[in-house]
Amino acid sequence: MNEKGAGVTAAGLIDSLAEVFPIDKDRAREVASERIQKNQMPIYLRTLIGIGSFVSAMFLIGIFVVSIRLDEDAFFAFGLVLAAVAIFLYIKSRALEQYSSLESFLTLFSFALILAGKIMLVFGGVEVFSNGRDEGFTAFVISAIFTCITYPVYTLYMDRLISFTSTLIMGIIWLGGELMSSLHWPDELIAPLFFSVITPLAFVMMIHPRVTRTFRPVSIGLVLVSVGLGFVLTETAPGINQLPVLFNEFEMSAGELVALMAAPVMMFVVFVYLAVWSAGGWKGMKKRLLSFSILGSLVLCGSMMTCPVLALGLIVLGYAQHDRIISVLGSILLPVSLFSFTRRLELGLMDTGLLLMVQSVVLLAVFFAFRAWAFTSAEETLTSTEPE
Repeated sequence: MNEKGAGVTAAGLIDSLAEVFPIDKDRAREVASERIQKNQMPIYLRTLIGIGSFVSAMFLIGIFVVSIRLDEDAFFAFGLVLAAVAIFLYIKSRALEQYSSLESFLTLFSFALILAGKIMLVFGGVEVFSNGRDEGFTAFVISAIFTCITYPVYTLYMDRLISFTSTLIMGIIWLGGELMSSLHWPDELIAPLFFSVITPLAFVMMIHPRVTRTFRPVSIGLVLVSVGLGFVLTETAPGINQLPVLFNEFEMSAGELVALMAAPVMMFVVFVYLAVWSAGGWKGMKKRLLSFSILGSLVLCGSMMTCPVLALGLIVLGYAQHDRIISVLGSILLPVSLFSFTRRLELGLMDTGLLLMVQSVVLLAVFFAFRAWAFTSAEETLTSTEPE
């Protein structure tokens, strides 16, 4: 802030830093212009817009089916027309003044059109190309093709997020079914397998400096899918107290046990990487905070509490990136996953209630001890007042 209280600009801040540190000002300005977001509408408005656009798309499809009497074979061609019109309207709206009434109307109307068009493309493409076989694979391929085609042209954040996330879910459903039929695995092993692949990719894309904001919807989509898989994993995977019984009674083979343990092991690796990154690298190991966090995640992952560790990772990620949406997502997921994990142990109503109360007391005790002890380095005492 300057003497008059006005905020400094990004260019002014870069010039000030260049006087102190040897930095490339041109490169810094390029990164700043790429990373600084435009003024966006509040999250609740964007949520309402997404819901309203989806409802509008459903009504549009219903109107076309009833009034024009479209059959399922014509869905694909009509979906192409709707997608083309939506892209045309969106390109025209980009030339208008930002957040003007006409620009907002054209943008939201084009979003409803392209959403309806893509839905019709998928359903129509399944009818035209699948011939009643491999419908899941056909839907996944068509959705992936049109997501890749529209991604660089139709740059609306919500469309990119919805298109990528829905395509990824279609791929998981199709590939999961193929794995279950070929490997004869039970349903409980599919979620850990996909979780151990998608979660590391999600966090790497969220924190890697070379992943630009263009691919932010992809990163958020991966995070949302990993959260869903983590919750499914908590609901379907056996509890830590049930694993020895299942293994000793030969209800679970060694390979299935390895596949089941892949999720907590990979989550521990991801959390360690995230904690070290947020602490500024391995030099942060001197801080008790980082050591305590890694030890705690090891205990939790060893207890098959994969989803709670994922929630903690989202909280750390949101705090490090100043992203309140990610932090809130992790804060909501943490109590839900703890309750789901405890209920999954099948201890009975009384024992489950007592365990939840014990968890609450332990969390409070750990919090106060953590606050008093963990925020000092291993080489310092709590009474040290000497400047660094």
